[in-house]
Amino acid sequence: MFFFASCRWRVLTLGAILLVIPFEALSPRSAPAPDHVENALWYLWSGYVPPIPGEVPSPSKGEVSSASASPSGPYRVYLPLVLRAPVSEFRALWITRFDWTRADGSWARPESLVTIAEQAAAARFNVLLFQVRGVGDAYYTPGYEPWAARLTGTVTRTLGTSPGFDPLRVLLDAAHARGLQVHAYINVYPTWLCGVGAPPDGLNPPHPFWTFSRTNGKSWSAWRVYDSSGMPMNLMTCNSYLWATPAWSGVREQVLRVVRDLMTRYDLDGVHLDLVRYPGRDYSYDPFTPSFSNPEERAAWQREQVNTMVREVYAAVKGIRPQAWVTAAVWGVYQNRWGWPGFTSGYSDYYQDSKRWLREGWVDAIMPMIYPAGPSANCPDTTVWTLDRFRTLVADFMTDASGRYVFPGIHGGYACFQDVLDRIEAARSLGARGMAIFAYGPVNLRGYWDEFATQAYPAPAPVPPLP
Repeated sequence: MFFFASCRWRVLTLGAILLVIPFEALSPRSAPAPDHVENALWYLWSGYVPPIPGEVPSPSKGEVSSASASPSGPYRVYLPLVLRAPVSEFRALWITRFDWTRADGSWARPESLVTIAEQAAAARFNVLLFQVRGVGDAYYTPGYEPWAARLTGTVTRTLGTSPGFDPLRVLLDAAHARGLQVHAYINVYPTWLCGVGAPPDGLNPPHPFWTFSRTNGKSWSAWRVYDSSGMPMNLMTCNSYLWATPAWSGVREQVLRVVRDLMTRYDLDGVHLDLVRYPGRDYSYDPFTPSFSNPEERAAWQREQVNTMVREVYAAVKGIRPQAWVTAAVWGVYQNRWGWPGFTSGYSDYYQDSKRWLREGWVDAIMPMIYPAGPSANCPDTTVWTLDRFRTLVADFMTDASGRYVFPGIHGGYACFQDVLDRIEAARSLGARGMAIFAYGPVNLRGYWDEFATQAYPAPAPVPPLP
């Protein structure tokens, strides 16, 4: 493309369309939570309550909108124009169950999901990672697991109660109509919540807490992870989730049933795995895990249990829909080779060998979660997960991508959008073909929709091809 314009104008080609817009429209505007906790806890620290339909805030006002800019002076454009297809980029937005459901008695409403699709499309995202399984429950029509209680306004009491609509179907229809992909986002090993008692029994379908307890063939609690003292994770004293052991094949079979059911009944574009690891270094010494005298042998064996889950999910998805994506959210530090204090490693502390998944082709992409649970109020945020560390970690994963994709995870709730934009641009400069933004809730709370559309994603982009 050859062109001339005054310094205040820039010419862009999108397909066969020539756009002339003001240069300024493309110019960016210029007590923290613990850093090791799960994504879900952001919602607790921030006090986030999802807005009901009608309360969703309008997109923030940008300085100049490229859609509304009009010429204010003479300009010249010289031909010929060389047109090219837009560059592909994976622009994912996590949609967690906390983003649009409440546990205050309010029933979920389908309009909320349509709003989510509208906002994401307007901000030029192209993939929604929509949570369909939180703790052995379903945010879609069951299935092998019961309706999630949050859909009908409670934490546990209304488990198994239909909300009167199919959330996944509503989101799929709304997203596909706007050119967005939808990937079913699944919490893999968390099976129930801590401190709230057992889930209701006698449901159809039953909750896996009861299925696992009654059918594991060893003992009531054998399916749970055990600590190094030989005690099973306690339902009332655990921290956030009650975890199932990756060592028991029954857990893997349940997840595979759920995945096959989803891929068979819904026109999904992919499956996204989260919490596909052990809960920590001290686990698991359960009855399904052999005794080891060598800690390294134990660690290698446990990594292989998680590997098997990932490998079999990949095979199940591709066996039903070869063109569907299989991705995973992974720990943001593979191995802490830099000696950073306070950082844990996916490989050593959670028995998650995400680089091997890339090397073996068991996933199409990983999304390393390189961000804090709750960004500080600083602008820029220079606390623990600094921009320099972000670059270091992205480069580390990219070095071992093995022909697969690395889409860095970036928190969408930084106090200033420049922190988000800096990380997006850093990922691009390091060769990443996309990124995943955590999550709808933080982005909506900050009102960053216009900033994404005018600064991060000023032009649409197709999703990259499968590797």
